[in-house]
Amino acid sequence: MSILSQIGYSGVRASQVALTTTGQNIANVNTPGFSRLNPVFGSLAGQGGLSVGGGVQVTSIRRLANDFQNQQLWRANTELSYYSNAQQYLTSLEGLMAGEGSSISVGLDRFFAAVSEASASPDSIALRQQILSEAKNLSQRFNGLGSNIGAQLNALHEQRSAMAGEVNGLIGNIALLNRKIVETESVGGDSTALRDHRESLVKDLSQYAALRVHETPDGALSVALANGQPLVAGSTAGQLQVNTTASGEQVVALSFAGTSFPLKQDGFGGALGGLYDSEYASLRPALEALHDMAGALAQMLNDTLVTGFDLAGNPGQPLLTYNAASTTAMLSVNALAPEQLAFSSTAGETGNNEVLLALLELKRQTITLGGSQVTLNDAYAGLLGQVASASRQNQADLKSATAVAEQAQAQRDSVSAVSLDEEAVNLMTYQQAYQANMKVISTANQMFDDMLAAF
Repeated sequence: MSILSQIGYSGVRASQVALTTTGQNIANVNTPGFSRLNPVFGSLAGQGGLSVGGGVQVTSIRRLANDFQNQQLWRANTELSYYSNAQQYLTSLEGLMAGEGSSISVGLDRFFAAVSEASASPDSIALRQQILSEAKNLSQRFNGLGSNIGAQLNALHEQRSAMAGEVNGLIGNIALLNRKIVETESVGGDSTALRDHRESLVKDLSQYAALRVHETPDGALSVALANGQPLVAGSTAGQLQVNTTASGEQVVALSFAGTSFPLKQDGFGGALGGLYDSEYASLRPALEALHDMAGALAQMLNDTLVTGFDLAGNPGQPLLTYNAASTTAMLSVNALAPEQLAFSSTAGETGNNEVLLALLELKRQTITLGGSQVTLNDAYAGLLGQVASASRQNQADLKSATAVAEQAQAQRDSVSAVSLDEEAVNLMTYQQAYQANMKVISTANQMFDDMLAAF
């Protein structure tokens, strides 16, 4: 009878562990990154050749996590973060360049319209003043657009520095968890919560860069960038450093185990890779093209005006000043009075409009931009088209990356996430098993009492 009682007691203990495991799962149904637990049962051997067995025991508590699915989720998270971080700057740049108040094409059209209107009455002070006003407006469009792009670059640099700080915090915590997990598992302790936390941190880290993650035999994770540069090895963590060069560009270096080396940002992937491509494939090329256009415009207008004469018969003076070193003041209008605009090709002929006509022809004159010969209007339209095209392609890639990330998350959750329906069934199953085992114990006791009563 004692063997029957022992079997019943083992079943009760196993059911209690199973019920506790189910309770832990239910309690953490809304915990981000939690991997559900599953009790593993094993039959106990009996004593003697005719024994039916010794009952049951919980041999382990299995943490349901799939390394392949986690790796898939981390890669999908990296791609999603790359496109989403790039899109914020592409959308802003496209909206800025296409806006009515900042469009260079609109400014050029209005300036040349003022020149065309004045060609019929080149000695009109009012029309000359209108040309000066439109020149100032056009300069302001260049300066305003350049200033906004510069502001985006500054914001991007601040974001990159902030991301480096977040990365350093994450890899430091991963290294700390590595140490705790190794220490806990070396003495047979429970590391499931520590592992959940570590995987959650790796997922967060995967937002910033593409990773290579490998678990060592002692339970620690080795984390490296896609190019193999180490971020975490055991309990040792690296540190990202962001420095600004004299030219205003940012360089990223990695310090690890007492050694510091520069990193190529074009291979980062993730949010850091998205920032790099936004800066060097969109913002800086747009700003450079804007400078090229401003310089070409100033050169063409000034070269034409200095060939003429103003209303007083004086030689023409330059209208615009181009500052290649400035982003916020790349173009400025010189302090000229309307009478000083040199529209006549001959001194003393105030009604002469030959220089004005030459100015009108500049609208169709081509400049060299990106290796191609284009007019100023076409240059700006082409630049806007490139930004718009890059934005549309990135939006399409972002949509695809979002779908892939959602699918990867669903696949991970199908194994690791808690299902309340499934846990409810387990709860009833283990409760019934507990009650049945209690009945076995009760039956064994009753049989023992009946046997004693027989004597």
